Amino acid sequence: MGDAQYGATGAAMTTEIRPSSRPLVSICMPAYNASRWIGDAIESALAQTWSNFELVIVDNASPDSTLEIARSYSDPRIRVETNPTNIGAIRNENRAIGLATGDYVKFLHADDKLAPDCVEEMMELASEDRRIGLVFSRREVTVEGDDVEWTTQYAELHEKFSSLERNNDGRALFRELLNTAFDRNWIGEPSAVMVTRRALEECGLYNPRLHQRPDLDLWTRIMLRYRVGFIDAPLCVYRHHGDSSTASNQRVERDWLDRLWLLEGLLRTGALEPAERAEVVRLRSAELRRVARSQIGRLARGRFDAQLAGYLRYRVVGRGQLFPTLDPAADTSDSAVI
Repeated sequence: MGDAQYGATGAAMTTEIRPSSRPLVSICMPAYNASRWIGDAIESALAQTWSNFELVIVDNASPDSTLEIARSYSDPRIRVETNPTNIGAIRNENRAIGLATGDYVKFLHADDKLAPDCVEEMMELASEDRRIGLVFSRREVTVEGDDVEWTTQYAELHEKFSSLERNNDGRALFRELLNTAFDRNWIGEPSAVMVTRRALEECGLYNPRLHQRPDLDLWTRIMLRYRVGFIDAPLCVYRHHGDSSTASNQRVERDWLDRLWLLEGLLRTGALEPAERAEVVRLRSAELRRVARSQIGRLARGRFDAQLAGYLRYRVVGRGQLFPTLDPAADTSDSAVI
C-alpha cells in the first residue's frame, strides 16, 4: 500500500501502485458502488493490445467493495486513488483526469468495458493528424432489464450525423448538433471516447454544474477547436442499468438545467463564429423560458429547486470559469474540484 498523499482539496488521498515511467495514454476510471462490474472493466483495460498506458482508478468513497476489488490487482500500470468523502460524480471524473499523466486520456466508466484493440485503434487514428482532439467509436450496448425502448432510441446515435468519415471537421459536426438544439449526444458516452491532453488544456474539463450532459458539453467545446476522429467499429461496451447515475438523474429530473448550462459554456469558449453565437443566444433565451415555466410547475407541486436561482446568480455576477482546467492553480471556477 502506498503512502498517503494530499489532493487538490487538501484531504488525505490513498495512493496505490504507480507505473515506473510516464505513459502515453491514461485510461481514467471514476468509480462509485461499482463492485458488480469494476472487475470486468479493469480486466478489459489490462487486456489492451496497446501496452503503454496507465489505468487511473478513483473511488468516490464507495460504501461497497469497489475499492477493495480495485486494490486487489497488482499490475504496475494501475493507480488506485480514493476520496475520503464523496465529491460528486462529475468532480470525481475531473479528479481522475487531473491525476492522469498521459498525452491522451481514454475514458472508461467502471460499469463499461473496452474491446482489446480499443486504445490501439484510437491511438493509430489520433496519430494520423495532430489536429484531431477527440476520437470516438461505435459502441456495443448492454441493457440490464427489459428497457427495449432505450435501446431503440440510443443504441446507434452516431448514425444521426449526416456523414462520418475517419477524420472529420469538428465544427461541421458541432453545427449538426446545434441544429438539433443539442437534443441528443450523438458522440456517445465517455467510454466510447478518447481525447488529447492538449484539447483538455485548451477547452477545460467537465462542467460540474451539469448532471446528465457533462460529456456532450465537453465534446462540443472540443469540436469547436479540433478535428474529430471516428472509428466505425464497436470498441467499447456501454452498460445501461437502473443503478447508473444516468438512470438516477432521469428519474428525479436532476438534469433540468443541463442544456442551459451547456449553452452558457459554449458562449464562454470564445470559439463560436457570429452566426453560431447568435443561434446559441437564441437557444438560451428559449431554454430559459422553458425552465422558468418548469420552475413554476415545480413550485405548484411544492418542489422548489434552488438550481435556477444559482444559474440566475451566475448570469448576474458573471465571474469565474464554468469548468475547471488541468491546472488547478489557474482554475477560477467557484464550484470546480479536480
